Amino acid sequence: MKKNFAPIILSLLSFSQLQAQESTVYVSVLATRLFVAGAANSPTGIYYQRPGEDTTWHHLGAGNIRAFGLAVHTPARGQLIYIASGNGALRTTDSGKNWKVTTGWEITEVLAVCIDPRDEKTVYLSTAYGIYKTHDGGASWQQVNRGLVDPFSTCVIVDHANSNVVYCATEGGVFASSDGARNWQRLGLSVTNIRVIAQHPRDAQMLAAGTENNGIYISRDRGKIWAKSDIGVDHNTFYAIAFDPNQPEIMYAGGYVSGVYKSTNGGKNWVGYHEGLTNLNIHSLAVDPADGNRVYAGTMWSGIFRSDNGGVTWRKAGLSGAQVWTISIQPF
Repeated sequence: MKKNFAPIILSLLSFSQLQAQESTVYVSVLATRLFVAGAANSPTGIYYQRPGEDTTWHHLGAGNIRAFGLAVHTPARGQLIYIASGNGALRTTDSGKNWKVTTGWEITEVLAVCIDPRDEKTVYLSTAYGIYKTHDGGASWQQVNRGLVDPFSTCVIVDHANSNVVYCATEGGVFASSDGARNWQRLGLSVTNIRVIAQHPRDAQMLAAGTENNGIYISRDRGKIWAKSDIGVDHNTFYAIAFDPNQPEIMYAGGYVSGVYKSTNGGKNWVGYHEGLTNLNIHSLAVDPADGNRVYAGTMWSGIFRSDNGGVTWRKAGLSGAQVWTISIQPF
């Protein structure tokens, strides 16, 4: 007698599809409000959340790292991770079982880290003293500040269409390099004190910048011309900008007591959402590439908040009391 396995196959496919809709979430914790001298305190550093978990977070590595930023190399599926910390750049190649400080005494106050998506051995650091680069996976680092003005930098990104093109946010403005950070040129944005830069996931021409006290600016020609994006915005300081990877006309922004703003038309106008956010100081945002309705917000001193309806409402999602500086959502 011929058996019909179709229902079983369909059931397995449905389970597989459900599993595929979950991602691994990594966050960097700079400090925690719960610190008590002489007591057992919540560790700082890197945490991650496995697919399917909700408010549970697992710590990676040493528990006393002031972790400003992190970078996860997606092709390595969590094996290769860098941490930007107050005492340098740390690296793991075994999913966090072992960590190594890759920088020397002369590199401190590392505020952000970015791995070249096409070459895992090429990594950039944003620091209080400018940009550093390694060609050999952290075995050696070179300071690459030629052309930078006021080089204090809080963000560096590699152009997803051309790895020779690098952008950095500095006190002196937005700068770009077309030769892998050997030389920098200031772009057309006239304001200073840039805190974050984000690139449209599909249109490499489009850049967005968040500033201290000057709002959000958008360029649609790789930074030659910028326009202030302020329709619907009542705040001026923005530390985080995130695109929906699958619907990149949907953008999110957050900053000092701003709550979360959302744009559905590439920044032409914004709507503020804060229902459920008990802390409006937002320092990091990320959209789940497996489900664009799932958005994470990292706050200053209140941990993680999560939205499952595209940012309209929020709920607490763990790490209470933490200062969450960076969020990276990985589709594995």
